[in-house]
Order: sequence, then C-alpha cells, then structure tokens
Amino acid sequence: MVNTVLILIGAMALVFIAAVIFVNAIEYVGYRFRLGGSFVGAILAPLFTSFPELVVFLVAVFAYAGEAGEEIGIGTLFGQPFMASSLSYGLVGIAALVGYFIKRRATTVLTVDRSLAIPYVFITILFPLTVVPAFLGGTKYIFGVIFLGAFATYVWLMYRRRTAELIENAEEAYLHKVGHKVVASPIVWAVVQLVIAIVLLYIGSTYMVDAVDTLSSGLGISPLGLALIIVPAATAIPETASALIWGFRGKDTMSIGSLVGEKILYSTFYPGLGLFVTSWVLDIHAYGSVLVTTIISIILLFFILRQRIPWYGLCFGLLFFVAYAVLTFAFHV
Repeated sequence: MVNTVLILIGAMALVFIAAVIFVNAIEYVGYRFRLGGSFVGAILAPLFTSFPELVVFLVAVFAYAGEAGEEIGIGTLFGQPFMASSLSYGLVGIAALVGYFIKRRATTVLTVDRSLAIPYVFITILFPLTVVPAFLGGTKYIFGVIFLGAFATYVWLMYRRRTAELIENAEEAYLHKVGHKVVASPIVWAVVQLVIAIVLLYIGSTYMVDAVDTLSSGLGISPLGLALIIVPAATAIPETASALIWGFRGKDTMSIGSLVGEKILYSTFYPGLGLFVTSWVLDIHAYGSVLVTTIISIILLFFILRQRIPWYGLCFGLLFFVAYAVLTFAFHV
C-alpha cells in the first residue's frame, strides 16, 4: 500500500513538472501564431493536457478490461469535470487573490472574454445528458454520435473567434533560453519543449490505473468512486497548473479557458468515445459529478456573461470537493 501511494505521488510530481514547461511552450506558440487567448486556452491547451486522462482511460478499458477497468475508465471521464468545478476553479480564485496581494495583478476580479460563454452553454446543456444513456437502453451509440458532433460544432464556433483577445506578448520557451546558441529559432524550441512535456505526461500517467486499482481494493472503495477523485488529482495537474499560472499573472481569459476547455472535452468528445467502447454503467459518484459540474457551470456562466468573475465566485466548488472527499473516504459511500 505504501509503495502504491509513493508511486502515485511520484507520478503527480512528474506531471506537475511537465505542466510547467507545457504552459510556457503553448503560450509562446499561441503568441507566434497570433491566436486569441480564448482559443488557445479553450481548444489547444486542453487537447494536450487531457492526454494523461486519455491514456488512463484507454489503459483501464483495454488493458485491464473487465468490470474494474471499465469503472476506473468511466470514473476518469467523470472525475476531471468534477475536479475542475470543485477544486481547480477554487485554486484559481485563491491564486488570483494571492497575485493581487503581492502586486502581480491589479485586481481580484478576473476579466474574461464573453466568448467563453459558448463552452459553458455547451456544458450546462450537454453534461447532464451523459447520464441519460445509462437509463435508456439501446441509445448508447446515438448519444455517442450526438456528443462527438457537438464537439466538432464547438471547435468550429471557437475557431471563428480565434483572434479574440490576441496574446500580445509571451515569454520565450525555456529550452530556447539554454539552447539558442545551438538553434536560433525560438519556435523550434517551443515545439521541442511541447513534445518533451507530452512525453513526461505519458510516463507519469502510465502508473495511474494500477495504483487506483490497488488502492480501491485495499480501502474497500468503489473503483469508479476512487478513480473519480484520485486520477484527476494527478492527471488534472497540467490544466490546473496552467490555469493557476495564467490567473496569477492576470491572463484571465486563458486561465478560465484552459479549465473550461477540459470540461467541454468531457461533456462532448470523451463521453462520445466512452459510449462506443464501454457498457456505460454509472453509479452515484458519476451522478454527483454531473450535479456539481452543472451547478458550478451555471454560476460561472452568469459571471462570464458580465465579463467579470470575482475571486470568490470561483471558490464555491471547494465546498463540494470537501463534502465528496469526506463521504468517499470517511463513510465509503
């Protein structure tokens, strides 16, 4: 048991390092290609940072297989939106508050582009629908097609606004600072740095499934319920770290966009994938994730339409996170 926990902690540390070099590289790439902060945060960043969760899901479903494998895979899909809504947003709110007090940002209110309302509308409508196929037999593939089509529509809508809030400046890739005498091109080093970050993400994520399976057996907790909170706690580090860094520095649209981009993937693309490759049997933990995510999405949609999110508006989900942790680990719900 101790060895399993140590492996999990080591993987989380590795993924965190990968996140730091990732956010540096992806921000510079967005700057060089003249893309808007909302597009980089909501489309490009999530496609890269969701890679660990995708690996865990595929390994759980296809390598472990069986009921436990499916539960861990499904728990991974429902866990990330829950973690983003309950924990990640709260940490961004705290980071904005700290950034204000140490003079790294001018205000505790996050100013965001109204285009971010688009993904929140998608989430508020579509994420609750992910539970419907569990009740209506024979509709799995129909909903799978609907979710995948919704993701394609979302990408198209955000791409049309790709120049909103252009990134005016960005720090050069870390690798360029140490290797510019070998290769002068900063964009080359940024791409190399992205590749390294992805490799590190892969290495760190490959240990997740075995650790969760072992811990669930040892603690007597549902694999789905444990995966819902433990897997995202490790694999959600990249987007959470990205959001924290951007929020701390005052790049608010990119900060909130990186988290909502992940949630839109888990409201459209990943449920579509899961419906095609699993039996999609859900339990109370999945339903709780949907409830919390929907409530927080409605709250944030209200603030985003006003283009101003107070730091405390991001912290409501922390109460849900604490409640879920207590119910899961103390009462084995």
